[in-house]
Amino acid sequence: MWKRKHKHDEDDARVRPSSRLALFQKKAGADFTAQKKLAIMGAMLLLILSLFLTIAALKNDVQTQSVGPTQTALPMTLQVAARNAIVIDAKTGQVLGEKGADKQIGIASQSKMLTAYGILQGIKKKRFTWDSLVTITQQSDWSQKDTATFSHLEISAGQKIAVKELFVAMFTSSANDAALALADFAKEQNQTQQQALEGWAKDLKLTGSKWYNAAGQVNKDAFDYQVKNADPDAENTASVKQLAILAYQIIREDPNIRSYYEKRGLVYHPSANETKIKLTEGAKFDQEIKAKLSNSKNLIFEGLKTGSTPASGGALTGLIRDQSGHEFITVVSGAGRYTDQVQRYQNTIDVVNQVLDHYTPVTYQKGQAVTKNQFKNKNLAGGHQNLVIGQSRTFWLTKGQTAVGYQRPSRLQSTVTKKGATVLTVQPTLKAKFLPEVSAKEQTLQLVNQQTYRLGHWWQKIYHWLKFW
Repeated sequence: MWKRKHKHDEDDARVRPSSRLALFQKKAGADFTAQKKLAIMGAMLLLILSLFLTIAALKNDVQTQSVGPTQTALPMTLQVAARNAIVIDAKTGQVLGEKGADKQIGIASQSKMLTAYGILQGIKKKRFTWDSLVTITQQSDWSQKDTATFSHLEISAGQKIAVKELFVAMFTSSANDAALALADFAKEQNQTQQQALEGWAKDLKLTGSKWYNAAGQVNKDAFDYQVKNADPDAENTASVKQLAILAYQIIREDPNIRSYYEKRGLVYHPSANETKIKLTEGAKFDQEIKAKLSNSKNLIFEGLKTGSTPASGGALTGLIRDQSGHEFITVVSGAGRYTDQVQRYQNTIDVVNQVLDHYTPVTYQKGQAVTKNQFKNKNLAGGHQNLVIGQSRTFWLTKGQTAVGYQRPSRLQSTVTKKGATVLTVQPTLKAKFLPEVSAKEQTLQLVNQQTYRLGHWWQKIYHWLKFW
């Protein structure tokens, strides 16, 4: 029995290695399955993480979205007796109405606005100041000429008058001698007056305009300033749009020009101990013209410059303010006979009335919160940034439209944190026409910080980013 039992034990011993292998293989298989599962789970987690980070990157990208309606407000066609006319917003340069606005026409004394532009550029470049003295030359001395035909001051060769006094005289009394003396003073030493005028016109891209003298006289009536190689009947020409461009630039450079029409007497000093007073165009308007006008909307005339020729008829470049404080630059030409003083003003009223009946002003006020003014910004401690309008801006829309949209980003990457600092500009979705001198930037809305913000720590930036900021 013992031997049999021993044999059985031997049989058991022979079975055990095989069982161990089976157990080992079973265990190895289980380990491999676990590793495979871990690998698959790891791959899935990596895929999910990659997808998460990809979505986060896309979500954090600065994207543009449209807020509010897209509007169209192209210039209306003005129905007015004047042959040529234009109306623009004096502050934004938006063109509101036109009639024959690009036709070249004689502009007479409105030419003095180009001389004004030359003076303003000289002051801007610090070549001289408002107090600089201008010597009246033999050429610019018109004291002996008929005042009924040629408007001028009582100044003579050799006298010295301040730039400011002559400048105001051009606008308030249309003084020819003042314009001629100023143009000579402002031009480069090696230039003729005509060359200086043409240079200033080129600066403003007044393509196609023609210039002979600073006063706007017909060539043969410019006396010592007659251009010898030109037709005696040649005259300065420009379009009403180009005159509007001139007026727009002058008002921007010299806002005080708004007060000139309030002057009832022009005071000037031909010499240190001499003071003279001359009736202004503003005074003549009040005394002889204002009561004859039909002005139901009570528009206010603030200037700028009259001018007329037998061929072009009565003309006026005006600065007009309505009862709501909106200002318009207007130009009318061919408004009645050139000797008529009333029609140019009445036609000016008529075109502004048409614009006010056709358009509605929509104004974004400085400090006003824009639609959806809270922007996401991962760079800030709080993750948000509130922006408001930085500069008041008015857009004219056709009647019935009460708002204009704009393009804005869905989130910011800005690190501008100071209160009132410009963070970005947005482009209104408005199809309109502006003067060519109005830059794209001037047609946009500036958005500034409503308050001062604090930049976030690195971990805050990561946190905001991972929240799909």
